[in-house]
Amino acid sequence: MDEPAASDFRPRPRLARVRAKEPTMIINLITRHLSRSPGLVELAQRRAGYAFARFGDLVREVEIRLSDVNGPRGGADVACIARVRLMSGGDLVVTGSASSPESGISQAVSRLAVRLGRLVSRDHEYR
Repeated sequence: MDEPAASDFRPRPRLARVRAKEPTMIINLITRHLSRSPGLVELAQRRAGYAFARFGDLVREVEIRLSDVNGPRGGADVACIARVRLMSGGDLVVTGSASSPESGISQAVSRLAVRLGRLVSRDHEYR
């Protein structure tokens, strides 16, 4: 048998590995009558990033609103509203109050993550 010429063998083209673009989650911190320090913004982004990392493909935007209710009188005077906007178009919202902006961010984000986890697990049970 005749052996094929070397020109008959073509190297198989390599498939380029295209890395899927990471979905970006927008995290917004909105304050009213409170100082919006870089440390507070960084805390909100870090807490929300960790809490919603496992829901990355579901979450489009996280919005945390903090407002000082009582002014200089003290007490549980930071009102917190946290909202998650989902890729499917729905929203989840939790509200609460705290004594400091830092604890308000932590409480609101953790409550919202638990609520989103319940929603996702409930959705998977019915499939």
